[in-house]
Amino acid sequence: MDGIIHRHTKPGTAPGTLAGRAPVPDEALDFTLVEYTSEDVQVLHGVEVDECRFHLGTPGHTWIDVAGRPSSDMLRDLGMAFNLHPLALEDVFHANQRSKLDLYEGQGFIVLNDPIYEDGVLIPRQASIFFGDNYVISFHDHKQDIFKPVRDRVQTAGSRLRTFGIDYLVYALVDLVVDRKFPLIEALSTHLEELEDEALEHPTDDTLYHIHQARRALVTFHRLQWAERETVLALMRPEVPFIMPETRTYLRDCFDHAVAVLELVESYREMTNGLMEVYLMHASNRMAEVMKTMAIITVFFMPLSFLAGIYGMNFERDAGNMPELGWKYGYAFFWVMVVVIVCGLFVWLKRKRWI
Repeated sequence: MDGIIHRHTKPGTAPGTLAGRAPVPDEALDFTLVEYTSEDVQVLHGVEVDECRFHLGTPGHTWIDVAGRPSSDMLRDLGMAFNLHPLALEDVFHANQRSKLDLYEGQGFIVLNDPIYEDGVLIPRQASIFFGDNYVISFHDHKQDIFKPVRDRVQTAGSRLRTFGIDYLVYALVDLVVDRKFPLIEALSTHLEELEDEALEHPTDDTLYHIHQARRALVTFHRLQWAERETVLALMRPEVPFIMPETRTYLRDCFDHAVAVLELVESYREMTNGLMEVYLMHASNRMAEVMKTMAIITVFFMPLSFLAGIYGMNFERDAGNMPELGWKYGYAFFWVMVVVIVCGLFVWLKRKRWI
C-alpha cells in the first residue's frame, strides 16, 4: 500500500531508549491539554505529564499539544506515559523527517512539515501527530502556538470539531499545517518579484547568488510538499483506522489544497529558472555592449594608426617619392585625411545601424 507503512507492537510496550544519536539540548516543554465533548470543553495550559496521562483514560475526546524540542530522555518518559511507539518517537526526536503516515497497532502517526522562509532560506520545521480512538497527541518543535486556531474552534459551541469524532480533529490539524504553506508561498512570490526587478534593472554581483538561493529553497519546498501531498492522500484511504467516511470528504478538500500549493511551487520554480536566464542574458548583453564599443574604437583607430605609422616615419632619403613630407601644407593635409576618414567611417556605421 503506497504511502502507508504498517508496524505492529504489543499494546503497552514501552519505547526503547533513543540512544546512539547525538542528543539535542533540553528545552522546557509547553503542554496544552484540551478535553471536549459535544456539550463541554476544558482547556488547560502548562499541565504536567501525569495530568495528561490521567485525561487519556477519560471518556471524552482528549488532545494534548506539546510545544518545544524534547530531549531523548524526556521523549522516552512521554512515550511510556502516553504509550507511543518508539519508532515514531525516533522521528519526533530527529526532526526534519519526510512527511508520512505510519500505522501501528491501535495508533496512527503523521509527520508533516511546517517550514518558514527567512532571508531567502527555507528552514524546515516538523509537526508530528499521534492519534487513536479518542485522543490526539501533537508535537511541534517550536514554541509558536501554531494550533491555536484549531483550539479556538474547539471552544466554539456547535462547531464540527465538537460534534464530529476525533478523526475530524486530525483533519483540522493536518488542514491547518497544509494551509500555512500559502502565506509562505506569498513570501516567496514577493521575493521572486524583487529579484526579477533587480535582474532586469540593476543586477549586481550578488543577484545571481540570491536567485540560486531562491531556486534551492523552491527545490526543497517542492520535495517537502510532494511528500506532504502523498501523506494526505494516504490518510484518505479506507484502510486507515479511526478515520470515518464523512471525514474523508473533508480530507479531499485538504488534498486539493496540498495539490494547489504543489502547483504554485512548480510554477515558481519555472519562474526562478527564467530569472536565471534573464540574469545570464543581461550579463551577456552587457558583455556584447562592451565588445561592440571596443570594436567601434578599433574601427576608428586602425586607419588612423596606419596613417600615423606611415607619416610618422623619417623618410628624408625618400622625400622625393613622398612629397607630403616636404610640403608646406603637409601637416594640415594629414589632419584633413584623418577627419575625412573618421567622418566617412561614422556615416558608414550609422547607415549599417551598427551604432
